[in-house]
Amino acid sequence: MRTSTITRAGAVLTASALAFSLGAGPVSAAETDTQSAGVVGGTSVPVSRLGSSSGVSAAGTITALRLGSGVITSRPTTQFLGNVAGSAPDNNVQTDVRINGRPKGRVMLYPGAGNGGVEIPRQWGSGKVQLGPTYFSDGTVSPVVSNTFYARKQVTTTRSNGIALKINRRNSKVTFRALSIKVINPSSGQFQSVKRVKLQRLKGSKWKTVKTIKLNSKGSGSYKATIKSKYRYRLYTTRTATQEKFETIKTGRI
Repeated sequence: MRTSTITRAGAVLTASALAFSLGAGPVSAAETDTQSAGVVGGTSVPVSRLGSSSGVSAAGTITALRLGSGVITSRPTTQFLGNVAGSAPDNNVQTDVRINGRPKGRVMLYPGAGNGGVEIPRQWGSGKVQLGPTYFSDGTVSPVVSNTFYARKQVTTTRSNGIALKINRRNSKVTFRALSIKVINPSSGQFQSVKRVKLQRLKGSKWKTVKTIKLNSKGSGSYKATIKSKYRYRLYTTRTATQEKFETIKTGRI
């Protein structure tokens, strides 16, 4: 008897996936993790700034600078959102960006409780991020440095139907196929093979790795095995300092 099943990649819901333009200010709440769920649209919030339009008259101070991590996609910039507070003579407030300890440049800093933050160019790459010092138009500088947060590369299947895993069983012989699983290249904005993905099965309440499947340049690969019992399966990659996690929705028992 021959049976088959397919599963879709869990949709990635991040603040950086929402529409924005450089200089428009953050538009959504803080970091969200990868989920096995449908895409949910975000809701824009009013743009606020540190200058006189916010009702703050004192100049050149940062009292809070703590942001959550973000996911780098094919978009030109990535949002990093969190708590930013202080005062400034006008709206022109800029902060230094360092990624993996290396200076990358200076970007606009926007205030907000949960929706303050920065937009960082995709080409600056992935890894550990810190902000500060911060510069004001009157020449004053705040030495405050942010917490460490992360710019992680998106991992997804590039198939239009979202199907990343196919499983075919013929009696006890089972074939697993991983399909078009790729990671964003920050330099080009294009997706390339993630090279390896873990095939896992659910045993009790825990996921166990059955095989690490090597993927070709198109992000695809396969694995064949003789398995008498039926299990639920998924594909999975772990979250690192530079790369977001990826997982497919668990299959039915096969």
